[in-house]
Amino acid sequence: MLRYWHLLSLDAPTVAALWCWAFGRAVRLRLEPALPLALALGTWLFYVADRLLDARYSATSALQERHRFHQRHRAWFVAVAVPIAIALAVLIARMPPSLIAGYCVLGALSLVYLALVHLPARARGGPLRYFPKEFAVALLFAAATALPAWDAAMRRFSGISRPHPLLMLCPLFAALCWLNCTAIEEWEQHRCKRRVEWLAASIVAASCLSLFGLINHPARWLAVAAGISALSFMFLDRGRLAAGGRRIAADLVLLTPVLLPLAALFTR
Repeated sequence: MLRYWHLLSLDAPTVAALWCWAFGRAVRLRLEPALPLALALGTWLFYVADRLLDARYSATSALQERHRFHQRHRAWFVAVAVPIAIALAVLIARMPPSLIAGYCVLGALSLVYLALVHLPARARGGPLRYFPKEFAVALLFAAATALPAWDAAMRRFSGISRPHPLLMLCPLFAALCWLNCTAIEEWEQHRCKRRVEWLAASIVAASCLSLFGLINHPARWLAVAAGISALSFMFLDRGRLAAGGRRIAADLVLLTPVLLPLAALFTR
């Protein structure tokens, strides 16, 4: 089941929708269910497009199982993408203008990312070989995930003077996304640069520091969730799972915000 959760590109949309909901709870807001749903649909379209382009323009030896799966079922993915794109357009039309504007900017940056990553091999061999792919996709993913809560908080709490919890939680989640992308790259390329270990340790330290700023705020549990995810990456990096299994687990360990309702029960 988890294998197809990954192969059907449902992993990243699940993570995005869950953290979107969690960011809303972090600022004491209940986001409309349509917002995480729209984010999930948009994320799915982006990842399917990225994997289909990878399958088309990358060398066969460089393809992973998810790329070959998308290549084999290309017609089905394209057919499903059409109604999903229509549903997404309907959901976007109902969003606040400020949120639409923000997603238009992120959408344009996402298209630039896809263009740069999937340029012909000759072009990628120049200065673009230093393009920070993992860092760029992490920033885009984190920004798109946090935007609904950020926009809702800015509209509801305009002029607020207390520190905004998202100012600490958004960079923490962006770092987690970067760790996720870095770990997948190293595991699939069989590299051993210890970047995963150092980055995970830095995120654990940052999550602990965030707790001091959120000590009396319910959002502190999201900082704890981020720290648990980072620790899980350290165990995965040292574990003996095959690269494919660790690839699935890399998104699975980002689902720690599911623990938030349980944490709320114990703190009442």
